[in-house]
This record gives sequence, C-alpha cells and structure tokens, in this order.
Amino acid sequence: MNIFIIQTIIMVLLAFIIFYLILYNNSLKLEKRISKYSIESIKSDSVSLFDLIYNDYKKLIAYLTKKLNKSAIIKKYATKYNKYITYENDKDIVAMDYVSNKVLICILFILIIIFARIIEGIFPSFIDLLISSLLGFFSIDIYFKFYDYIKKKQIEQDLLNAIIIMNNAFRSGRSTMQAIEIVAKELKGPISQEFKKMHLEISYGLSLDVVFERFSKRIESEEVSYITSSLSILNKTGGNIIKVFSSIEKMLFNKRKLKQEMKSLTSSANMISKVLLIMPFVFVAVISLLNPTYFTPLFNTSLGNILLIIIVIIYALYAFIVNKIMKVRF
Repeated sequence: MNIFIIQTIIMVLLAFIIFYLILYNNSLKLEKRISKYSIESIKSDSVSLFDLIYNDYKKLIAYLTKKLNKSAIIKKYATKYNKYITYENDKDIVAMDYVSNKVLICILFILIIIFARIIEGIFPSFIDLLISSLLGFFSIDIYFKFYDYIKKKQIEQDLLNAIIIMNNAFRSGRSTMQAIEIVAKELKGPISQEFKKMHLEISYGLSLDVVFERFSKRIESEEVSYITSSLSILNKTGGNIIKVFSSIEKMLFNKRKLKQEMKSLTSSANMISKVLLIMPFVFVAVISLLNPTYFTPLFNTSLGNILLIIIVIIYALYAFIVNKIMKVRF
C-alpha cells in the first residue's frame, strides 16, 4: 500500500513536470513568432530555464563548499583536486567545489536508484543504496582518471614542440620567462595550460628546475622527469642551457621515432592480443543468445559462484600477463 502511494505521488510529479515543460515550450514558440513583429530591448534581464537551473546549482555548490570548508579533514582531502584547476578558471572555482559536486552527484544517484526501485514496486535495499552512493561519489574521480590519461598523452605528444620552441628562443637570446611565455602562446591544449602555470610560478620567484619538478609531479611522465633531472643537474653544476635543451630535443626526437617504429613492428601482435581479450565476451554473448539459461548455474549455485570467481581471476591474470608481455619500455 505504501509503495502504491509513493508511486502515485511520483507519477503526479512527473506529469506536472511534463505539463510545465510543454507550457514552457509553447511559450518559447509563441515568443519566437511574436519577436518577428516586435523590437527587442537593448538590455534584456530575462534568464532561460537552463541558465536559471545552472545559477541555482552554482549557489548550492557555493553553500555546500562553505559548509565543507569548516572540516579540516575534508579540506585536506580536497587539496588533491588543485591540479585540475586551470589557468583560466582559477578565480571561479576552488578545489572544495569538486568535493561539493561529488556529494551532490552521490545524492542524485541515490535518488535515482530509489526512484527506479519504487517504480518497480519495491523498496531499495542497503546494497542498492551503497553501490549507487559509491558510484556517484567516485564518478568524478573516474572521469579525472580518463582526463589525466588523455592529458598526459597530449602533453607527451606536444612536449617535443615545446622544447624546440624553448631552444630556439634561447638561441635568439630570449630569457627563460620569455621562452616559457612563447610556448604558452604558440601551443594549444593542456601543454599551453601547464606552461602558463610555469610562467606564473617563475614570476613568483621559483627557479626553472623547481618549476619543472612541480610540472613533473602534476603530469607523472618519464619524459618530463628526464627534463626535470637535466635541469636540476644544470642548476647545481652549471653549464650551457642551449646545449642542454638541444640534448633534450634530440633525445625526445629519437624516442618518438623509436616509438613509431616499435608501434609499426608490434601492431599485428597488439591486434591479436586485443582480439584474444575480447573473444571470451563474444563467446559468452553468442552462447547466451542461443541458450539464455546456459550460464544460469554459474549464478544460482554455490559451485557455480566458485567457478565464476575462478574464471574471473584466470581472465584477469591472463589480461595482466598479456599486457606485461606486449608493453615495451624505452
């Protein structure tokens, strides 16, 4: 009975929202028709529905951030998101805003699972709430993992161009600040953002090797670590910075050339390994289509559960071993 009442309330709310959206859409169409025969004012204070929702969401994030900042533990946890604040939005966002977004997304996922279970006619279990909350809370972290991977690849791809530009700038008599500024202006994408940060750090008085060391910690790339080590040695022992950057440029060029050659030589082996990794899933999908109950004992019996765990472990070991064999380090 309680489920039926809740379902009825949800259906009424959904009907009200749909009705409101239809009215809003009709008003926009009417406004578009009338606008042809009217003169628009120079200043418009009207706000669209999505802008209104976005502004309210920003206010909610700001309020939640203010509350979370009172906790020293949460403030320490939020510091790991500082590296995701770009040069352009450093005045509009703080690291704690990411934690606030994680909390709100977590609540949203919980509401979605509650709504879905009530529509099905059952109350959500503790496992449902736990899984949805964890998935919602760590969804931003999962996104940032992919973001870090793509960013790292883009920076490694553009790093050689950055070193060439800096080396040419040093040869033409430019200073370190000017060379980094030129890279920030000439190149686009994540590497431009990083060199803008480096330019700002040098303007605050940090040395070149310290700036590149901070850059290396943010990116965690072997090539950047090599550059950082070279600059650290240069700062301690002295030397010609043009020769150092020429050596770094030559190293990066040879390494990229070697990577391309290795990629072409191992392309067929990589393709075979990927096909072999996908084949078990294809096999399971085909068997399930032919006989939907074929794999049911793996989930419904104790022995089946044990066999399923063993299968997953064997497959994970197989994928790990294949990845280690096919991975070539330079």
